[in-house]
Amino acid sequence: MKLEDLHLAASVVSTDGHKLGTLSRFVINKDTFKLTHIVVDTGILRSGEPLWKGGWGLSHDRVVPLGVLRDADSDKIHLTMTADEFKDLSVDYIQESFEEIVDENPGWPDASDVRRLLSSMPGEPGPYLLHEVRAIDPGDVEITKDSPVWRLNPHKKIGEVDSVIYDGDTKKVTDLVIRRGHVFTKDVVLPIRFVVEIVADIVRVDIDDDALKGLAEFAG
Repeated sequence: MKLEDLHLAASVVSTDGHKLGTLSRFVINKDTFKLTHIVVDTGILRSGEPLWKGGWGLSHDRVVPLGVLRDADSDKIHLTMTADEFKDLSVDYIQESFEEIVDENPGWPDASDVRRLLSSMPGEPGPYLLHEVRAIDPGDVEITKDSPVWRLNPHKKIGEVDSVIYDGDTKKVTDLVIRRGHVFTKDVVLPIRFVVEIVADIVRVDIDDDALKGLAEFAG
């Protein structure tokens, strides 16, 4: 596998030739920048979840360890798992459940019932709230498709993440490939040494003007 060949939104394919979904995000240890897992968006049709359970609004992401990757290119990522193994062994990346909103004054309808219905998740049989738990370790962070990259000083957005480059032996991320520009865009390679933190899908970097202008164009 080439180091630069994990592209967000690439198709993820099982060893028996089934498309499992698309690469939706990377899971990275926030201290070591080691890539630990990938997350596959299976979509509504592949998830097997009935629409009446909230199929339109719920996550269909499944998480698998990096070790199950066999090979990849710019368009496809092949796993060492069959479609059945992926279904049985991958886990929900976001574990979601509906929690009932407690009725403060049980009995006849009153003002509290109106508040419960208004705060309920739109389109779902209320009164419920959606509770989410992400299946990642406390020391892990995530990078998603088009995660914004912000410069600390001056505080300015400099691009969006398109892919990652990592060392195949150590699994450590060495660079991010970011897309710069609006109408006329180009992909450049941002060394991981400039990354200060990754918080809520936002990559924050500390880079001066000369280094920013000198970022090499990605030749992938």
